[in-house]
Amino acid sequence: MFEWVHVETVNTPATAAQVWSVWADAENWPKWDDQLEWVKWQGPFEEGAIGTMKPADGPVVSFVLTEVEEFSHFIDRANLPLTTVDFIHRYEPTSDGGGRIVHSVEMRGFLAPLFGRVIGSKIKTHLRQAMEKLSLLAERQ
Repeated sequence: MFEWVHVETVNTPATAAQVWSVWADAENWPKWDDQLEWVKWQGPFEEGAIGTMKPADGPVVSFVLTEVEEFSHFIDRANLPLTTVDFIHRYEPTSDGGGRIVHSVEMRGFLAPLFGRVIGSKIKTHLRQAMEKLSLLAERQ
C-alpha cells in the first residue's frame, strides 16, 4: 500500500479544554483554516459523526469522525478515489501548563502518491499557519 504523511507541531499556551472547544466547533473550522470555505455538521462531536466540507480549491468532501477522545485527540477521515485520508488532531500537555498541538495528515491507498503531490503540497504550505490561528483562537476561549 502506498502512503503519504505530513506532521506539524505547534506549541500553545492554551489548555486542552480551550483547544478542544475550538476543535469541537466544526462548523467554525474555517475561522482557523482558511483553506476551508465551509463545514457542515450532523449531530454531536463524537465517534461516527458525519460532516461535509468544501476546500477552497476543491470539491465538497464527506468525512467521518473515526476516533474521538475528549481533550486529547480526534481523527476525521475522508475517502478519495482509491485513497483514505486521515486528519489526526492531537493535544499533548506540557509541563509549563500549556501544550503542543500536533496535526498529522496520512493518505493511504493506490493514489496516495498522486494526492500527496496535488493535495499534500497545499497542506504543507498552510497547515502550520492554520494551527497557529487555532492556538490563538483557543487562547481567547
